[in-house]
Amino acid sequence: MEQLTRVKPVNQLLKTQFIALIGIVACVSWLHGKDVSLAVCFGGMISVANTVLLKWHLLRTVLRAGADPEKNLGGIYRGIAQRWYLTIAMFAVGFAVLELRPLPLLLGFAAMQLILFIGYLRQA
Repeated sequence: MEQLTRVKPVNQLLKTQFIALIGIVACVSWLHGKDVSLAVCFGGMISVANTVLLKWHLLRTVLRAGADPEKNLGGIYRGIAQRWYLTIAMFAVGFAVLELRPLPLLLGFAAMQLILFIGYLRQA
């Protein structure tokens, strides 16, 4: 199934995001302590979860839609909507339930999104 889709670039992006997140969280923990590094880690994991959901939707769409463009487009829209819902829900959990510090959480998310963007640029 993975041979039918282009998941190798997504797998590489996931590896890059995990390695960068570990490095960033280690540096932030050393410089600013546990509370800030936890917020950065949670923010970064929001972006990583989005990438995992993207990969899952790619594989799922190939299985269900095959070469049918209409079904492929439906799978893409469904994936986009679910990624938005996941992002909003995880931010709500981070801010309201876990009461993490807002700025580090947003910076962790932004850092992982930047890595995702740079990864997409390298593929183009």
